[in-house]
Formats: sequence, structure tokens, C-alpha cells
Amino acid sequence: MLIEGLLLSLIIAKIRGGKFKCLGQVSIRNSWMFIMAFAVEFGTLFAVSAGIEAVREYSMYLHTISYIILFSGILTNREHPSMWVILAGSVLNFIVIFLNGGAMPISIEGLYRAGLSEEAQMISTGGIITHQPLTPLTKLPFLADVIVLPPPYPFAKLMSIGDFVICIGIFMFVQKAMLQDKLMRQNRMIRFKYKSRI
Repeated sequence: MLIEGLLLSLIIAKIRGGKFKCLGQVSIRNSWMFIMAFAVEFGTLFAVSAGIEAVREYSMYLHTISYIILFSGILTNREHPSMWVILAGSVLNFIVIFLNGGAMPISIEGLYRAGLSEEAQMISTGGIITHQPLTPLTKLPFLADVIVLPPPYPFAKLMSIGDFVICIGIFMFVQKAMLQDKLMRQNRMIRFKYKSRI
């Protein structure tokens, strides 16, 4: 959902008159932290899928480390209001994952409703370490992956409240970044008109 949210944000910003080049002008400190967080996350998934049991055993700790690095990267860029929104969504996801043993609970019924029967079977048998079936014992189930995006949505999936909040933060960041030149021109015009009346 995050990728679709980013693409949608870019499209809307472009329609509103934004410029892609403005994204490169935004100052992001410690960008390596974001890269490292995703590297740890996807490296863990790759290692487990490759059958490295030692990584599976410590996957919860590696998952936690990736979130800590991500939180650190976000906080070093806290001057951007959108980063606080992204942080809020990330924290919501982290809380439900941490309280449920290191894997995001997901509605198996919701997966079937979305037409993702293969994924439902894999998660039910423990084949995907990032997720676990939602059960009556799940803590904070309302924060789990329970929001169903079924067909005709082109990329049927389930998402959490945290995912939705993160998408809002990404949307805010992209809009402000791509439209900054347009907003500056508008502000200069407003100031010029104001001075011309004096």
C-alpha cells in the first residue's frame, strides 16, 4: 500500500502543478538510516526464505532493530511536519507487532475476501514470518492488518490503521516538496500585491 500511496501522491502533486525535481531539493538528514532499516527488514526476510534458521530464531530482534533505526531516521528529520505523521503510523504498527511476538497479526478471513487464498494458507502455516493469523488472543486487534482492499482494487491486500496513517504522511511530504516552488511564487505575488497597495 505504501508504494501505491507514494505513486498516487506523485501523480496528484504533478496534476496540481508540482515538479519532480523539487523532491531532490528537500533536505533529508541521515538518509542512510532509512536505507539501513529496510535493508535489515528485507535482509531478514530473504535469509529466512533461504532457510537460514539462525535468522528465523532472531527475527523478532532484527525486526525491532529495523524499527529503531527507522524511528531514529524519522526523528532526525522532525522539522518536516509530515515526518511526525509517518512516525505515528510506524509506532502504531510497531506496538501491535511487538505486543504479539514480533509478527503483524492479519485477518485470514480478510485475505480470503481479498482473493488472497494462497497468502492466507502460507500465513496460517507459518510460512511468512512477518505475519501471523489474527486470533481471539491477539492483542490490540484493531491495529492489525484488518482493513480489506479487495478487487476491483488492482492490488488487493490488507492494511492496518498504521499503514493508512503512514500513507497520509507520505502524501503530505510529497505534496509540500513538489509544490514548494509554486507556493513560493504565490507568496511572492501576494506580498507584491500587498506592498503595491501601500
